[in-house]
Amino acid sequence: MPLHVTDFTWTQTESTVHIKVPLKGAKAGSVDIVSTEEYLKLHFPPFLFEAFLFEPVDDDRSTAKVGNGVAVFTLPKKTAKMWEHLMMTTDDKETKRGIRERALLKQQEKLSAESKQKAEKRQAERKYALETMMKWLKKQAEARRAVNAEPEELQDLTEEERNPDWLKQKGE
Repeated sequence: MPLHVTDFTWTQTESTVHIKVPLKGAKAGSVDIVSTEEYLKLHFPPFLFEAFLFEPVDDDRSTAKVGNGVAVFTLPKKTAKMWEHLMMTTDDKETKRGIRERALLKQQEKLSAESKQKAEKRQAERKYALETMMKWLKKQAEARRAVNAEPEELQDLTEEERNPDWLKQKGE
């Protein structure tokens, strides 16, 4: 069973919540973060910080910085107002379990979407590279045909394109 971190600090403005959680000797690479608009989890075995937020935050604009023995979260509020507490005051385990499950599902969907975007970008880059290579090879073939062509076939080429050194430069 994880040890719950209770020695965190938090401050707020009308528009933003700031949370600092000590990492208790954990390295930045061993810290697992889950953040949604209503839930924040920081896990660095055997420690766990879990916050069921008092009000929703803008997850897309939220940031987390991990280093120097602390994790610092900046969470822009969805509604600009001062909070009474950082976390909801209910002890209802079913409510918390529902929030936790929704948060984990959102995190999985977000990671899946990011992975899909990366794969699509990689595919587009490969396609572009292949198209560029095909164009280059086509120009090479045309230039080689031009060098080996009969004089009447060369009439539509510019003087530069008729020069074999031009072909070499295009190939480099």
